[in-house]
Amino acid sequence: MINKFTNIKIPKYKLDYSIEKNKNIVQGSLTKNIKLPFSCRSGVCGTCKAKIIQGNVHANNKINHVLTESDINNNIILMCQAEPVSDLLELEIISPMPRQIQSGKPREIISEILSVKQITPEVIDISISVSKRFYFNLNQLSYMEILIPGLEIKEKYYISNFDKKNNQSNDGVINILVIKSKNLDVNEYLNKNLIAGEVITLKGPYADNNFPNFLTKPTLLLTNHTNIIKTLIIVNQLLSSGCNFPIMLISYFNDKKDIFLMEEMHKLQFLYKNFSYKITLQNQDGSNTSRFLLGSISKVINKIFPDLSSHYIYINGDESFLIEIRKKIIELEAKEENIYTDLYN
Repeated sequence: MINKFTNIKIPKYKLDYSIEKNKNIVQGSLTKNIKLPFSCRSGVCGTCKAKIIQGNVHANNKINHVLTESDINNNIILMCQAEPVSDLLELEIISPMPRQIQSGKPREIISEILSVKQITPEVIDISISVSKRFYFNLNQLSYMEILIPGLEIKEKYYISNFDKKNNQSNDGVINILVIKSKNLDVNEYLNKNLIAGEVITLKGPYADNNFPNFLTKPTLLLTNHTNIIKTLIIVNQLLSSGCNFPIMLISYFNDKKDIFLMEEMHKLQFLYKNFSYKITLQNQDGSNTSRFLLGSISKVINKIFPDLSSHYIYINGDESFLIEIRKKIIELEAKEENIYTDLYN
């Protein structure tokens, strides 16, 4: 399967992201809210010069009159004209980087709760009102903090607007999935205040970039319990960005009553032919006919994938879950460099 994306790396500025191969580097980067040096965008000013450290761009780079023979011999390109053709393109930017686009600078907002829906005993879905000036980037994991008077505890509550199709939200409503806290004071506050019509103070949005780019190989995502929230948001972003490699999500719950976000998983499977999901349960009557698998992920995964040598694998869970899964997938020939673990504390 042909990869339609290029992984762009600019080490000096710690940039690592992917763009479509049919877009020039400047244009593709702007779709990811990354502003590289440019001015005319016509190939005549030279502001967007960059040196290729690794990778290749299209041989016909349109208008390159500003490039000297020395530039060409030293792998200098114009990013406003160059379209990448390799899966990886590492660059050294020659002009200073401009100030980056600010789409969702964290700030305190006072919001009215519009609706509250108890998803499971541990998870609540709340809809809150936001102003037209509130933006968050759907190409990033975005989360909010709920500010609690007298408490300095900061917990991540992910924005879960799975149905959004444009890059940013400004329709006046966002959804946040609130997980039961390990802190009793936090739970007490949430129980009293998460009611439709109440007003709460939040801070955000924050971008959680704690996951790698999965765009060049079949990808398997493994998660348990409430960690499905972050993992499914990642899946949604990969699919909506145009990733055409097979993606499978396997999630683990104790009982049927603990399952949530199954509707969102089903919708994604319906919309994208390259996505599928499976749910495994710890406790289930074996005589009951069900679409669910019985047992932990480590016990059933070999029935789905006897060989994981060609997959990227993302694991999100607590320490014991990560250790158990890592041991099993190594047995199935998964390569260390293709395994990414996301520890939930």
